[in-house]
Amino acid sequence: MPVGVVTHRQNRPDLQRDIHMTTRTLPCLVTGLMGCFLCALSVNAADPAVPVTAKTRPEMKQQLEDLKQRTARLELPPLSAEELAAGRSSVNNGRLRAMYLPPSWQGFVISGWGGSSNRQRPASTTSVLNSLQSRPDYGFKTRLFWIVSRGNDCQYCLGHQELKLRRAGMTEDQIAALDSRWDLFPAAEQAAIELAYQMTMAPHKVTAADAAKLKEFYSDREVIDIVYTVARYNSVNRWTDSTGIPQDRSFGGEEHTELTTPTSAEFANAPSKVAPLNVEPRPEWESLEHVLDQLAAIRQRTPAVELPTPQAAEAVLFADTPGVIPPKWFQAMADLSVALDAWRQRQAMVRDGRTDPLLRAQIAWISARENRAWYSMGHARVRLLAVGGEPATLTSFAALEQAATQPGHAEALRFARKLTATPHLMADADVARLKENFSDYEIAEIIQLVCDANAFDRFTEVLQLPLEF
Repeated sequence: MPVGVVTHRQNRPDLQRDIHMTTRTLPCLVTGLMGCFLCALSVNAADPAVPVTAKTRPEMKQQLEDLKQRTARLELPPLSAEELAAGRSSVNNGRLRAMYLPPSWQGFVISGWGGSSNRQRPASTTSVLNSLQSRPDYGFKTRLFWIVSRGNDCQYCLGHQELKLRRAGMTEDQIAALDSRWDLFPAAEQAAIELAYQMTMAPHKVTAADAAKLKEFYSDREVIDIVYTVARYNSVNRWTDSTGIPQDRSFGGEEHTELTTPTSAEFANAPSKVAPLNVEPRPEWESLEHVLDQLAAIRQRTPAVELPTPQAAEAVLFADTPGVIPPKWFQAMADLSVALDAWRQRQAMVRDGRTDPLLRAQIAWISARENRAWYSMGHARVRLLAVGGEPATLTSFAALEQAATQPGHAEALRFARKLTATPHLMADADVARLKENFSDYEIAEIIQLVCDANAFDRFTEVLQLPLEF
Protein backbone atom coordinates (compact mmCIF):
# COMPACT_ATOMS: atom_id res chain seq x y z
CA MET A 1 0.00 0.00 0.00
CA PRO A 2 1.42 3.46 -0.86
CA VAL A 3 2.57 5.40 2.16
CA GLY A 4 -0.04 7.91 3.23
CA VAL A 5 -3.08 6.11 1.87
CA VAL A 6 -4.97 4.95 4.93
CA THR A 7 -7.98 2.70 4.44
CA HIS A 8 -8.69 1.42 7.95
CA ARG A 9 -9.75 4.73 9.46
CA GLN A 10 -13.34 5.86 9.67
CA ASN A 11 -14.64 7.08 6.31
CA ARG A 12 -15.34 10.80 6.16
CA PRO A 13 -17.63 11.50 3.18
CA ASP A 14 -18.30 15.05 4.44
CA LEU A 15 -14.61 15.92 4.56
CA GLN A 16 -14.00 14.15 1.26
CA ARG A 17 -16.78 16.17 -0.37
CA ASP A 18 -15.33 19.43 0.98
CA ILE A 19 -11.86 18.52 -0.24
CA HIS A 20 -13.23 17.84 -3.71
CA MET A 21 -14.85 21.29 -3.66
CA THR A 22 -11.59 23.05 -2.79
CA THR A 23 -9.25 20.86 -4.88
CA ARG A 24 -8.00 21.97 -8.27
CA THR A 25 -6.93 18.82 -10.03
CA LEU A 26 -5.85 20.13 -13.41
CA PRO A 27 -2.57 22.00 -13.03
CA CYS A 28 -1.88 24.64 -15.66
CA LEU A 29 1.21 24.59 -17.81
CA VAL A 30 2.47 27.36 -15.58
CA THR A 31 5.06 25.70 -13.39
CA GLY A 32 4.08 26.41 -9.83
CA LEU A 33 3.37 28.90 -7.20
CA MET A 34 5.58 31.26 -5.39
CA GLY A 35 8.39 29.34 -3.74
CA CYS A 36 8.35 29.22 0.00
CA PHE A 37 10.52 31.90 1.43
CA LEU A 38 12.48 29.81 3.85
CA CYS A 39 12.52 26.88 6.01
CA ALA A 40 13.52 26.12 9.52
CA LEU A 41 16.35 23.92 10.40
CA SER A 42 15.44 20.30 10.27
CA VAL A 43 15.52 18.03 13.21
CA ASN A 44 18.09 15.64 14.55
CA ALA A 45 17.45 14.00 17.88
CA ALA A 46 21.20 13.78 18.51
CA ASP A 47 21.62 17.54 18.19
CA PRO A 48 20.26 19.54 21.14
CA ALA A 49 20.17 22.68 18.97
CA VAL A 50 17.14 21.42 17.05
CA PRO A 51 13.83 19.77 18.03
CA VAL A 52 12.80 16.21 17.21
CA THR A 53 10.70 15.70 14.08
CA ALA A 54 7.07 16.25 14.99
CA LYS A 55 4.96 13.10 14.76
CA THR A 56 1.55 14.72 15.21
CA ARG A 57 -0.11 17.85 13.88
CA PRO A 58 -0.21 19.82 17.17
CA GLU A 59 3.50 19.12 17.72
CA MET A 60 4.25 20.19 14.15
CA LYS A 61 2.33 23.46 14.44
CA GLN A 62 4.07 24.32 17.70
CA GLN A 63 7.44 23.83 15.98
CA LEU A 64 6.37 26.12 13.15
CA GLU A 65 5.41 28.85 15.64
CA ASP A 66 8.57 28.38 17.74
CA LEU A 67 10.67 28.82 14.62
CA LYS A 68 10.07 32.56 14.82
CA GLN A 69 12.58 32.65 17.69
CA ARG A 70 15.56 30.98 16.01
CA THR A 71 18.75 32.65 14.75
CA ALA A 72 19.76 32.20 11.13
CA ARG A 73 22.96 30.26 10.40
CA LEU A 74 24.10 32.99 7.99
CA GLU A 75 23.93 36.49 9.44
CA LEU A 76 20.57 38.10 8.74
CA PRO A 77 20.37 41.56 10.33
CA PRO A 78 16.95 43.16 10.84
CA LEU A 79 15.82 45.71 8.30
CA SER A 80 16.90 49.25 9.08
CA ALA A 81 14.39 52.06 9.48
CA GLU A 82 15.50 53.40 6.11
CA GLU A 83 14.92 50.03 4.41
CA LEU A 84 11.50 49.70 5.98
CA ALA A 85 10.59 53.23 4.92
CA ALA A 86 11.69 52.42 1.38
CA GLY A 87 9.38 49.40 1.29
CA ARG A 88 12.16 46.79 1.23
CA SER A 89 10.79 43.23 1.42
CA SER A 90 10.90 41.78 4.92
CA VAL A 91 10.58 38.16 3.76
CA ASN A 92 13.60 36.45 5.27
CA ASN A 93 14.30 34.00 2.47
CA GLY A 94 14.28 36.63 -0.25
CA ARG A 95 16.46 38.88 1.89
CA LEU A 96 19.01 36.13 2.47
CA ARG A 97 19.24 35.29 -1.23
CA ALA A 98 19.66 38.96 -2.12
CA MET A 99 22.38 39.40 0.51
CA TYR A 100 24.56 36.39 -0.30
CA LEU A 101 23.96 35.00 -3.80
CA PRO A 102 25.16 36.53 -7.08
CA PRO A 103 22.27 38.43 -8.72
CA SER A 104 22.27 35.98 -11.64
CA TRP A 105 21.62 33.08 -9.22
CA GLN A 106 18.76 34.61 -7.29
CA GLY A 107 15.63 33.75 -9.27
CA PHE A 108 13.49 31.00 -7.74
CA VAL A 109 12.69 29.81 -11.28
CA ILE A 110 9.24 28.80 -10.11
CA SER A 111 6.47 30.55 -11.94
CA GLY A 112 4.85 33.31 -9.93
CA TRP A 113 8.03 34.50 -8.25
CA GLY A 114 11.48 35.33 -9.52
CA GLY A 115 13.14 33.97 -12.59
CA SER A 116 15.01 36.41 -14.76
CA SER A 117 16.85 39.18 -12.96
CA ASN A 118 15.44 41.49 -15.62
CA ARG A 119 11.87 40.64 -14.70
CA GLN A 120 10.12 43.22 -12.56
CA ARG A 121 9.41 41.86 -9.11
CA PRO A 122 5.93 42.23 -7.60
CA ALA A 123 5.51 45.05 -5.14
CA SER A 124 4.81 42.85 -2.14
CA THR A 125 4.23 39.31 -0.92
CA THR A 126 0.55 40.14 -0.58
CA SER A 127 0.28 41.11 -4.25
CA VAL A 128 2.05 37.88 -5.23
CA LEU A 129 -0.36 35.78 -3.19
CA ASN A 130 -3.39 37.61 -4.56
CA SER A 131 -2.13 37.00 -8.09
CA LEU A 132 -1.37 33.35 -7.49
CA GLN A 133 -4.72 32.63 -5.87
CA SER A 134 -6.45 33.49 -9.12
CA ARG A 135 -4.73 30.57 -10.86
CA PRO A 136 -6.63 27.28 -11.11
CA ASP A 137 -3.60 25.24 -9.94
CA TYR A 138 -2.85 27.34 -6.85
CA GLY A 139 -4.34 25.03 -4.23
CA PHE A 140 -3.16 21.87 -6.02
CA LYS A 141 0.48 22.92 -6.18
CA THR A 142 0.45 24.32 -2.67
CA ARG A 143 -0.67 20.92 -1.43
CA LEU A 144 2.22 19.32 -3.29
CA PHE A 145 4.56 21.87 -1.69
CA TRP A 146 3.13 20.93 1.71
CA ILE A 147 3.88 17.23 1.05
CA VAL A 148 7.45 17.96 -0.06
CA SER A 149 8.10 20.25 2.90
CA ARG A 150 6.71 17.80 5.44
CA GLY A 151 8.76 15.00 3.90
CA ASN A 152 11.94 17.08 4.17
CA ASP A 153 10.91 18.41 7.60
CA CYS A 154 11.34 21.91 6.19
CA GLN A 155 9.49 23.76 8.89
CA TYR A 156 9.68 27.25 7.42
CA CYS A 157 8.33 26.18 4.05
CA LEU A 158 5.72 24.06 5.78
CA GLY A 159 4.55 27.09 7.74
CA HIS A 160 4.13 29.09 4.56
CA GLN A 161 2.14 26.32 2.87
CA GLU A 162 -0.15 26.05 5.89
CA LEU A 163 -0.91 29.74 5.62
CA LYS A 164 -1.33 29.66 1.84
CA LEU A 165 -3.77 26.75 2.07
CA ARG A 166 -5.81 28.69 4.60
CA ARG A 167 -5.97 31.58 2.15
CA ALA A 168 -7.02 29.14 -0.57
CA GLY A 169 -10.07 28.21 1.53
CA MET A 170 -9.05 24.85 2.97
CA THR A 171 -10.30 23.99 6.43
CA GLU A 172 -8.05 22.80 9.26
CA ASP A 173 -9.19 19.17 8.80
CA GLN A 174 -8.61 19.32 5.05
CA ILE A 175 -5.03 20.49 5.58
CA ALA A 176 -4.53 17.88 8.31
CA ALA A 177 -5.62 15.16 5.88
CA LEU A 178 -2.45 15.77 3.85
CA ASP A 179 -0.46 14.17 6.66
CA SER A 180 -2.44 10.95 6.99
CA ARG A 181 -5.57 10.70 4.81
CA TRP A 182 -4.62 10.90 1.14
CA ASP A 183 -7.61 8.69 0.37
CA LEU A 184 -9.84 11.72 0.96
CA PHE A 185 -8.44 13.49 -2.09
CA PRO A 186 -9.49 12.89 -5.71
CA ALA A 187 -7.73 10.03 -7.49
CA ALA A 188 -5.84 12.39 -9.82
CA GLU A 189 -4.47 14.38 -6.91
CA GLN A 190 -3.58 11.23 -4.98
CA ALA A 191 -1.42 10.14 -7.91
CA ALA A 192 0.40 13.49 -7.92
CA ILE A 193 0.83 13.42 -4.13
CA GLU A 194 2.29 9.91 -4.24
CA LEU A 195 4.81 10.89 -6.91
CA ALA A 196 5.74 14.07 -5.01
CA TYR A 197 6.34 11.97 -1.89
CA GLN A 198 8.45 9.41 -3.76
CA MET A 199 10.51 12.10 -5.49
CA THR A 200 11.16 13.71 -2.12
CA MET A 201 11.91 10.72 0.07
CA ALA A 202 13.49 8.21 -2.34
CA PRO A 203 14.38 9.74 -5.71
CA HIS A 204 16.90 6.94 -6.23
CA LYS A 205 13.99 4.47 -6.38
CA VAL A 206 11.65 6.34 -8.72
CA THR A 207 11.14 4.54 -12.04
CA ALA A 208 9.53 5.30 -15.37
CA ALA A 209 6.44 3.46 -14.15
CA ASP A 210 5.94 6.01 -11.38
CA ALA A 211 5.75 8.91 -13.81
CA ALA A 212 3.59 6.81 -16.14
CA LYS A 213 0.92 6.52 -13.41
CA LEU A 214 0.24 10.23 -13.76
CA LYS A 215 -0.58 9.84 -17.44
CA GLU A 216 -3.86 8.22 -16.47
CA PHE A 217 -4.98 11.63 -15.19
CA TYR A 218 -2.74 14.27 -16.79
CA SER A 219 -1.42 15.13 -20.22
CA ASP A 220 2.29 14.71 -20.96
CA ARG A 221 2.63 18.48 -20.73
CA GLU A 222 1.04 18.52 -17.29
CA VAL A 223 3.21 15.63 -16.07
CA ILE A 224 6.34 17.59 -17.02
CA ASP A 225 4.95 20.59 -15.17
CA ILE A 226 4.23 18.57 -12.01
CA VAL A 227 7.64 16.86 -12.05
CA TYR A 228 9.45 20.17 -12.56
CA THR A 229 7.47 21.88 -9.82
CA VAL A 230 8.10 19.12 -7.27
CA ALA A 231 11.79 19.06 -8.17
CA ARG A 232 12.06 22.81 -7.54
CA TYR A 233 10.24 22.52 -4.22
CA ASN A 234 12.90 20.04 -3.12
CA SER A 235 15.49 22.67 -4.03
CA VAL A 236 13.78 25.44 -2.08
CA ASN A 237 13.46 23.20 0.99
CA ARG A 238 17.19 22.47 1.02
CA TRP A 239 18.09 26.14 0.75
CA THR A 240 15.82 27.38 3.49
CA ASP A 241 16.37 24.41 5.76
CA SER A 242 20.17 24.47 5.73
CA THR A 243 20.42 28.25 6.07
CA GLY A 244 18.14 27.99 9.11
CA ILE A 245 16.31 31.29 8.73
CA PRO A 246 13.64 32.16 11.32
CA GLN A 247 9.97 31.99 10.43
CA ASP A 248 8.48 35.30 9.31
CA ARG A 249 6.26 36.82 11.97
CA SER A 250 3.76 38.12 9.45
CA PHE A 251 2.52 36.66 6.18
CA GLY A 252 0.47 37.96 3.28
CA GLY A 253 -0.39 41.29 4.86
CA GLU A 254 -1.27 39.91 8.31
CA GLU A 255 0.37 41.89 11.09
CA HIS A 256 0.90 38.79 13.24
CA THR A 257 0.48 35.31 11.79
CA GLU A 258 -0.53 32.56 14.22
CA LEU A 259 0.48 29.00 13.33
CA THR A 260 -0.66 27.16 16.48
CA THR A 261 -4.32 26.93 15.56
CA PRO A 262 -6.58 24.30 17.20
CA THR A 263 -6.59 20.75 15.81
CA SER A 264 -9.73 18.61 15.75
CA ALA A 265 -9.89 15.44 17.86
CA GLU A 266 -9.79 13.25 14.73
CA PHE A 267 -6.35 14.50 13.73
CA ALA A 268 -4.86 15.58 17.07
CA ASN A 269 -3.11 12.26 17.68
CA ALA A 270 -2.90 10.92 14.13
CA PRO A 271 0.73 9.97 13.42
CA SER A 272 2.26 11.52 10.33
CA LYS A 273 2.58 9.32 7.24
CA VAL A 274 4.77 11.92 5.51
CA ALA A 275 7.35 13.17 8.04
CA PRO A 276 10.89 11.66 7.81
CA LEU A 277 10.60 9.46 10.87
CA ASN A 278 12.07 6.26 9.40
CA VAL A 279 14.19 7.26 6.43
CA GLU A 280 15.97 4.38 4.73
CA PRO A 281 19.71 5.06 4.29
CA ARG A 282 20.94 5.55 0.75
CA PRO A 283 22.94 2.59 -0.63
CA GLU A 284 26.68 2.85 -1.16
CA TRP A 285 27.77 4.14 -4.55
CA GLU A 286 27.99 1.64 -7.37
CA SER A 287 31.32 0.98 -9.05
CA LEU A 288 32.49 3.36 -11.75
CA GLU A 289 32.22 0.50 -14.23
CA HIS A 290 28.53 0.16 -13.39
CA VAL A 291 28.07 3.92 -13.82
CA LEU A 292 29.70 3.90 -17.24
CA ASP A 293 27.52 0.97 -18.29
CA GLN A 294 24.42 2.86 -17.15
CA LEU A 295 25.46 6.01 -18.98
CA ALA A 296 25.85 3.96 -22.16
CA ALA A 297 22.46 2.35 -21.65
CA ILE A 298 20.49 5.54 -21.07
CA ARG A 299 21.62 7.02 -24.38
CA GLN A 300 18.97 4.77 -25.91
CA ARG A 301 16.18 5.04 -23.37
CA THR A 302 12.77 6.48 -24.19
CA PRO A 303 11.49 9.43 -22.12
CA ALA A 304 8.61 8.70 -19.75
CA VAL A 305 6.48 11.29 -21.57
CA GLU A 306 6.42 12.87 -24.99
CA LEU A 307 8.71 15.91 -24.94
CA PRO A 308 8.23 19.16 -26.84
CA THR A 309 9.89 18.99 -30.24
CA PRO A 310 13.57 19.92 -30.65
CA GLN A 311 12.42 22.71 -32.96
CA ALA A 312 10.16 24.17 -30.27
CA ALA A 313 13.00 24.08 -27.75
CA GLU A 314 15.39 25.68 -30.22
CA ALA A 315 12.91 28.49 -30.86
CA VAL A 316 12.68 29.27 -27.14
CA LEU A 317 16.44 29.11 -26.64
CA PHE A 318 17.03 31.39 -29.63
CA ALA A 319 16.11 34.38 -27.43
CA ASP A 320 19.23 33.76 -25.34
CA THR A 321 21.64 31.58 -27.30
CA PRO A 322 20.95 31.47 -31.05
CA GLY A 323 22.34 28.47 -32.89
CA VAL A 324 22.75 26.21 -29.86
CA ILE A 325 21.22 22.75 -30.04
CA PRO A 326 19.10 22.45 -26.87
CA PRO A 327 20.03 19.59 -24.51
CA LYS A 328 17.30 17.13 -23.59
CA TRP A 329 16.71 18.74 -20.19
CA PHE A 330 15.88 22.04 -21.86
CA GLN A 331 13.79 20.35 -24.52
CA ALA A 332 11.77 18.71 -21.73
CA MET A 333 10.88 22.05 -20.15
CA ALA A 334 10.64 24.14 -23.32
CA ASP A 335 6.88 24.63 -22.93
CA LEU A 336 7.19 25.85 -19.32
CA SER A 337 6.95 29.59 -18.76
CA VAL A 338 10.25 29.68 -16.85
CA ALA A 339 12.32 27.65 -19.32
CA LEU A 340 14.52 30.52 -20.48
CA ASP A 341 15.00 31.77 -16.92
CA ALA A 342 16.07 28.29 -15.85
CA TRP A 343 18.57 28.12 -18.73
CA ARG A 344 20.08 31.47 -17.82
CA GLN A 345 20.34 30.61 -14.16
CA ARG A 346 22.10 27.29 -14.84
CA GLN A 347 24.63 29.01 -17.09
CA ALA A 348 25.19 31.68 -14.42
CA MET A 349 25.84 29.06 -11.76
CA VAL A 350 28.71 27.74 -13.86
CA ARG A 351 30.01 31.17 -14.88
CA ASP A 352 29.45 33.51 -11.90
CA GLY A 353 30.24 33.32 -8.20
CA ARG A 354 33.08 32.98 -5.71
CA THR A 355 33.36 29.23 -5.30
CA ASP A 356 35.93 27.03 -7.02
CA PRO A 357 34.73 25.60 -10.40
CA LEU A 358 36.04 22.13 -9.52
CA LEU A 359 34.12 22.14 -6.23
CA ARG A 360 30.95 23.12 -8.07
CA ALA A 361 31.34 20.21 -10.48
CA GLN A 362 32.07 17.80 -7.62
CA ILE A 363 28.89 18.88 -5.84
CA ALA A 364 26.84 18.12 -8.97
CA TRP A 365 28.52 14.69 -9.22
CA ILE A 366 27.85 13.86 -5.55
CA SER A 367 24.19 14.84 -5.79
CA ALA A 368 23.66 12.81 -8.96
CA ARG A 369 25.43 9.77 -7.47
CA GLU A 370 23.38 9.89 -4.26
CA ASN A 371 20.13 10.29 -6.20
CA ARG A 372 21.04 7.72 -8.90
CA ALA A 373 20.22 10.40 -11.44
CA TRP A 374 21.95 8.91 -14.48
CA TYR A 375 21.32 11.68 -17.00
CA SER A 376 22.50 14.25 -14.48
CA MET A 377 25.48 12.03 -13.67
CA GLY A 378 26.52 11.99 -17.30
CA HIS A 379 26.50 15.78 -17.47
CA ALA A 380 28.30 16.13 -14.12
CA ARG A 381 31.03 13.69 -15.16
CA VAL A 382 31.83 15.55 -18.38
CA ARG A 383 31.84 18.87 -16.55
CA LEU A 384 34.03 17.56 -13.74
CA LEU A 385 36.65 16.19 -16.12
CA ALA A 386 36.55 19.41 -18.16
CA VAL A 387 37.55 21.56 -15.16
CA GLY A 388 40.45 19.33 -14.17
CA GLY A 389 38.91 16.60 -12.06
CA GLU A 390 40.95 13.41 -11.96
CA PRO A 391 39.17 10.31 -13.35
CA ALA A 392 40.41 8.27 -10.37
CA THR A 393 38.39 10.43 -7.98
CA LEU A 394 35.12 9.29 -9.57
CA THR A 395 35.38 5.74 -8.28
CA SER A 396 33.94 6.43 -4.83
CA PHE A 397 33.05 9.19 -2.38
CA ALA A 398 36.12 8.28 -0.33
CA ALA A 399 38.36 8.83 -3.37
CA LEU A 400 36.74 12.19 -4.02
CA GLU A 401 37.08 13.18 -0.39
CA GLN A 402 40.72 12.13 -0.11
CA ALA A 403 41.67 14.08 -3.23
CA ALA A 404 40.18 17.31 -1.84
CA THR A 405 43.36 19.13 -0.81
CA GLN A 406 42.11 22.73 -0.69
CA PRO A 407 41.10 23.96 2.78
CA GLY A 408 37.52 23.09 3.61
CA HIS A 409 36.75 21.29 0.36
CA ALA A 410 36.44 17.83 1.92
CA GLU A 411 34.01 19.27 4.47
CA ALA A 412 32.03 20.92 1.67
CA LEU A 413 31.75 17.57 -0.10
CA ARG A 414 30.48 15.90 3.08
CA PHE A 415 28.02 18.75 3.54
CA ALA A 416 26.74 18.30 -0.03
CA ARG A 417 26.24 14.57 0.47
CA LYS A 418 24.33 15.04 3.72
CA LEU A 419 22.12 17.83 2.38
CA THR A 420 21.30 15.68 -0.66
CA ALA A 421 20.39 12.47 1.16
CA THR A 422 19.16 13.64 4.58
CA PRO A 423 18.11 17.31 4.56
CA HIS A 424 16.03 16.69 7.69
CA LEU A 425 19.23 16.04 9.65
CA MET A 426 21.00 19.33 8.87
CA ALA A 427 22.13 21.07 12.04
CA ASP A 428 23.91 24.23 13.15
CA ALA A 429 27.18 22.30 13.41
CA ASP A 430 27.12 21.45 9.69
CA VAL A 431 27.22 25.11 8.71
CA ALA A 432 29.59 25.97 11.56
CA ARG A 433 32.17 23.56 10.14
CA LEU A 434 31.94 25.24 6.74
CA LYS A 435 32.53 28.63 8.39
CA GLU A 436 36.00 27.47 9.41
CA ASN A 437 37.18 27.83 5.79
CA PHE A 438 34.47 29.63 3.83
CA SER A 439 32.83 33.03 3.99
CA ASP A 440 29.07 33.28 4.37
CA TYR A 441 28.92 34.23 0.68
CA GLU A 442 30.71 31.04 -0.32
CA ILE A 443 28.58 28.93 2.04
CA ALA A 444 25.43 30.36 0.46
CA GLU A 445 26.77 29.38 -2.96
CA ILE A 446 27.65 25.86 -1.79
CA ILE A 447 24.13 25.42 -0.42
CA GLN A 448 22.49 26.74 -3.58
CA LEU A 449 24.64 24.49 -5.76
CA VAL A 450 23.42 21.45 -3.80
CA CYS A 451 19.83 22.69 -4.05
CA ASP A 452 19.95 23.19 -7.80
CA ALA A 453 21.65 19.84 -8.35
CA ASN A 454 18.92 18.04 -6.42
CA ALA A 455 16.21 19.70 -8.50
CA PHE A 456 18.02 18.88 -11.75
CA ASP A 457 18.49 15.25 -10.66
CA ARG A 458 14.81 14.74 -9.94
CA PHE A 459 13.51 16.50 -13.02
CA THR A 460 15.73 14.69 -15.50
CA GLU A 461 15.59 11.22 -13.95
CA VAL A 462 11.86 11.00 -13.26
CA LEU A 463 11.29 11.92 -16.91
CA GLN A 464 13.87 9.30 -17.96
CA LEU A 465 15.71 11.63 -20.32
CA PRO A 466 18.21 9.99 -22.71
CA LEU A 467 21.81 11.19 -22.54
CA GLU A 468 22.91 13.21 -25.58
CA PHE A 469 26.54 12.06 -25.67
